Amino acid sequence: MNTTEFYSKIKFHYFEISKDKNKSIFSAIIALILIGILDYATGPQFGFFVFYYLPILFAGWYMGRNYAILFSLLATLIWFYADSIAAQSYYSEFFRYWNSFIRLLSFSLVGILFSNFRINFDKEKEMNLKLTKALNEVKQLSGLMHICASCKNIRNDKGYWEQIEDYLKDHSDASFSHSICPSCMEKLYPKVVQKRKDKLSKNPD
Repeated sequence: MNTTEFYSKIKFHYFEISKDKNKSIFSAIIALILIGILDYATGPQFGFFVFYYLPILFAGWYMGRNYAILFSLLATLIWFYADSIAAQSYYSEFFRYWNSFIRLLSFSLVGILFSNFRINFDKEKEMNLKLTKALNEVKQLSGLMHICASCKNIRNDKGYWEQIEDYLKDHSDASFSHSICPSCMEKLYPKVVQKRKDKLSKNPD
């Protein structure tokens, strides 16, 4: 894949995300307007306050904290307008503004809390996926293992003795590459070791 194709895919993916987000915003706005119309049509005797939370919760869950606050403000303005043109009357106009402030505060708090819940939910989901992946990749050896003090073979679960390499392959994801350590090299091949030492002594560089 060349650079042009890579950036084209990123641009297309970003366009698709933006398109879906714009649809969500438009749907939430339409829902708020419809709720405001129903709130006005049903009059002050029929409580419609709780239904304003639905688009706010939708915005907080799918679009984030800033959109939750924005839709809280929009819901408050729609409620204020519906309440102003309805037959609802107050002893003082101050109470209408006070109720609007209380609704804005309530909408915002619920929207922010719900968006934070979504953030924590996504983090926990990501951590669970990473943990599951790590557990699938790792096999842990545990318990008491019987190992021969002389040849270092290990007795398996069936009671048979097998080489430590075979045992670890069956109980872990480790693989082995064999070599000889310097001390064993001197025991098994002393002449070869001596030749190397003589060669190094003659040619130290």
